[in-house]
Amino acid sequence: MTNFESQGARWDMWAPFYDEDTKNQDASQCVSALTGIAGDGPALELGVGTGRIALPLGRNGIEVVGIDASHAMLKQLHERTGELPVSGRHADMAEFDLEQRFPLVYIAASSFFLLPTQELQMACFVSAARHLADGGRFAVEAAMPQSSGLAGPRDQMIVREISEDHLKFSAFLHDPVTQTVRAQEVRFGGPPEEWRLLPNVMRYAYPAELDLMARLAGLELVSRTADWSGNPLKAASTHHVSVYTPQAPATVTPGAPA
Repeated sequence: MTNFESQGARWDMWAPFYDEDTKNQDASQCVSALTGIAGDGPALELGVGTGRIALPLGRNGIEVVGIDASHAMLKQLHERTGELPVSGRHADMAEFDLEQRFPLVYIAASSFFLLPTQELQMACFVSAARHLADGGRFAVEAAMPQSSGLAGPRDQMIVREISEDHLKFSAFLHDPVTQTVRAQEVRFGGPPEEWRLLPNVMRYAYPAELDLMARLAGLELVSRTADWSGNPLKAASTHHVSVYTPQAPATVTPGAPA
């Protein structure tokens, strides 16, 4: 099974629980910032999921094309789109070719880290760069590995919810050599036979590594902030929003040596 196929199968399992898990995440600042960057659109979202960000952007009048590995996530997106200018496509966010260019390509909520190898992450930058219009922007929201705890000692178990008839806990294994965190969320609820395993794999990367990937893909950093509101990035910041644009072509001064 390829990484794309395994990602799709994994997030098909998560699809019934995704909205409940993210219901307390406020996307308003993200949507506002992306609306400003997108201009007249269209925008391309990598890892669109069920449309937590794409649908509000559509309500703001921005046409959004979203790609995702999960058929189940895309099914929910399509059911909610209605007359909004939002569409979803089943595609690999590491390697995709939509034969279209966008003034904005974005990936939010550390979804970039769901690509489990450096090679796949590099391929994502290359694909994003290929789909940018002249002067376009590639916006990446991701966790700061150290201050967010993602790169900390993660060989642990965390109880997330507990009640008389429900238990949810997560187990993590951290490999600092490959910069990967393997996770398994376990849910019990209702009759004893009702339980689920929800796996996940993430490869975190530091901002400097993202910048190098960007340069290799022909992009350069335009701005980096702590959040979508534009607050300055500090040592204690848990996340960052980095925006890249195609590198300016090199210029040769008349009379200078070639």
